[in-house]
Amino acid sequence: MRGRLVLPRLLSAALVLAGVAATAACTAQPGDPAASGPAATAALPDGITASVLQSRQDVVDGKLVVQLDNGTGAALEFGSFDVEAPGLEPGLHFDGPRTIPDGRSVQYRVELGGTRCEGEAGPAEIMLEAVVADGATAVGTVEADDPYDTLPRLQNSGCLAGAVEDVATFTLAEHLRSTGSGTDRRAFLDIAVEPTGAASGSVDLSEVLGTTLLSAEDGLNWSTTTAHVEASDDPSTFSLPVRPARCDPHAGAEDKRGTILPLVVTTSEGWSGQYEVRASATLKQDLFAYFTERCGLPSAPVE
Repeated sequence: MRGRLVLPRLLSAALVLAGVAATAACTAQPGDPAASGPAATAALPDGITASVLQSRQDVVDGKLVVQLDNGTGAALEFGSFDVEAPGLEPGLHFDGPRTIPDGRSVQYRVELGGTRCEGEAGPAEIMLEAVVADGATAVGTVEADDPYDTLPRLQNSGCLAGAVEDVATFTLAEHLRSTGSGTDRRAFLDIAVEPTGAASGSVDLSEVLGTTLLSAEDGLNWSTTTAHVEASDDPSTFSLPVRPARCDPHAGAEDKRGTILPLVVTTSEGWSGQYEVRASATLKQDLFAYFTERCGLPSAPVE
């Protein structure tokens, strides 16, 4: 009986060895021609740093600036990057390809989405896909600096706006209300308050700030304009006596944010800061006409 088992066992061992040999033959070894082709994924090279920030115009445009600094010792080509931060909704993406010369810093702008109100605002992580010198795809994450506290400001601004709008809408009237004419003309900005009717929630208004274009009639800000608004309140309106903040011709011609009024508010959810109320196109026209008339400036020629 033992002699009958020898051949099957030898045959089985031979088959196993053949399988191992075939597997080894199909596995490309370093330096073999079969190892050529698309390179494996590599780690990002050392020397890449990042930061997040915003200019005043980026705030208006709803953009986040991502600055990438290339200190790798060679030109850096990247295919794309994504931005993730605890206080921002996901989906912040930038597509390349772009090349950053060695020793240079380049800024890129991504469209902001919503904010997340639970937890911390940052830090931001930049997930970068780059191409390194040997053609390999390098993938990695760089934690971004936030030198101007952009992320906390963005989170607070977005969450404050959401908390305010859960309680009421604040809307500037379509037209400027005024009396008199010429340099004696006096005007009023009316802001309508329309509570949402929610079961709970409140907003405390402590002040309305002046802008580069508009001020209170008796000072810089409307510091005596206060209100407590409950979500269940009836609609109401408050008025702001307004004058030009300055009367040089460039003030109106170069204005970008002068017709956006910052309301200083605190919500029952604990968010506080400046909630912005924007003038409509019609009200902007009225305000610029008033600015011109009150300041005694020549009117723009009619084309």
